[in-house]
Amino acid sequence: MQVKINGKAAELPDNSSLKDLLLARELPLDVVIIELNGEIIHRGQWEALKLSPDDSLEVLRIISGG
Repeated sequence: MQVKINGKAAELPDNSSLKDLLLARELPLDVVIIELNGEIIHRGQWEALKLSPDDSLEVLRIISGG
Protein backbone atom coordinates (compact mmCIF):
# COMPACT_ATOMS: atom_id res chain seq x y z
CA MET A 1 0.00 0.00 0.00
CA GLN A 2 1.13 3.54 -0.58
CA VAL A 3 1.26 6.20 2.15
CA LYS A 4 2.95 9.58 2.52
CA ILE A 5 5.72 9.93 5.08
CA ASN A 6 6.96 13.46 5.71
CA GLY A 7 5.48 14.52 2.39
CA LYS A 8 7.06 11.74 0.30
CA ALA A 9 5.33 8.68 -1.15
CA ALA A 10 6.33 5.38 0.46
CA GLU A 11 5.32 1.80 -0.20
CA LEU A 12 4.49 -0.40 2.81
CA PRO A 13 3.22 -3.96 3.13
CA ASP A 14 -0.54 -4.24 3.58
CA ASN A 15 -1.71 -4.39 7.20
CA SER A 16 1.37 -2.52 8.51
CA SER A 17 1.16 -0.91 11.93
CA LEU A 18 2.88 2.29 12.97
CA LYS A 19 5.36 0.19 14.94
CA ASP A 20 6.08 -1.94 11.83
CA LEU A 21 6.85 1.25 9.92
CA LEU A 22 9.31 2.50 12.54
CA LEU A 23 11.05 -0.86 12.84
CA ALA A 24 11.37 -1.20 9.05
CA ARG A 25 12.96 2.25 8.86
CA GLU A 26 15.20 1.45 11.85
CA LEU A 27 13.97 4.46 13.82
CA PRO A 28 14.44 4.35 17.59
CA LEU A 29 11.00 3.99 19.14
CA ASP A 30 11.78 6.06 22.21
CA VAL A 31 12.69 9.32 20.42
CA VAL A 32 9.99 9.80 17.76
CA ILE A 33 6.61 11.46 17.60
CA ILE A 34 4.09 10.37 14.97
CA GLU A 35 1.31 12.43 13.50
CA LEU A 36 -1.19 10.44 11.43
CA ASN A 37 -3.58 12.40 9.23
CA GLY A 38 -3.14 15.48 11.40
CA GLU A 39 -3.48 13.76 14.79
CA ILE A 40 -0.65 12.87 17.17
CA ILE A 41 -0.76 9.17 17.97
CA HIS A 42 0.28 8.06 21.46
CA ARG A 43 3.05 5.48 21.70
CA GLY A 44 0.72 2.92 23.33
CA GLN A 45 -1.36 2.78 20.12
CA TRP A 46 1.50 2.22 17.65
CA GLU A 47 1.34 -1.57 17.58
CA ALA A 48 -2.45 -1.87 17.31
CA LEU A 49 -3.08 0.97 14.86
CA LYS A 50 -2.99 -0.35 11.29
CA LEU A 51 -2.22 2.02 8.44
CA SER A 52 -4.53 2.51 5.46
CA PRO A 53 -3.69 3.37 1.86
CA ASP A 54 -3.21 7.11 1.34
CA ASP A 55 -2.57 7.81 5.04
CA SER A 56 -0.35 10.83 5.63
CA LEU A 57 2.27 10.60 8.36
CA GLU A 58 4.73 13.02 9.86
CA VAL A 59 7.51 11.27 11.75
CA LEU A 60 9.54 13.59 13.94
CA ARG A 61 12.71 12.60 15.73
CA ILE A 62 13.40 14.28 19.06
CA ILE A 63 16.96 15.55 19.38
CA SER A 64 18.24 17.22 22.52
CA GLY A 65 21.21 19.46 22.84
CA GLY A 66 22.34 22.84 23.92
